Amino acid sequence: MNDVVIAACRQEVTVLLSLDISAAFDTVVHSVLLDHALNDFGIDGVALAWLRSFVTGRTQYVGVGVSRSEVVACLSGVPQGSVLGPLLFAMYTSPISNDVSAHGLSHHQYTDFSSVQFSSEIFRVA
Repeated sequence: MNDVVIAACRQEVTVLLSLDISAAFDTVVHSVLLDHALNDFGIDGVALAWLRSFVTGRTQYVGVGVSRSEVVACLSGVPQGSVLGPLLFAMYTSPISNDVSAHGLSHHQYTDFSSVQFSSEIFRVA
């Protein structure tokens, strides 16, 4: 909000796009996450192997009372409720920052919420 207030004080009009991507934790593609870990964050060797073992090879089932569904493999996503889940998701979505910045836009990115802002005198209110 501070950026919007500052722009308003300069009599600039602001366009704000907010994205709530909280359900996207389940859509993280493991190979893409591991590629970002290696190439964008320099995580390699034993640390990368540990990260790979943390996100791959997981299973899930649905339980209601004493009944349980069939166990299925989790082929995407990061473990929710873990300390690393939000950090891994932030690593996965980090390229968004580069794309937004390349277009001269201001942005704020949190774990599962991003906002993109554009303020300009071009749209100055007369």
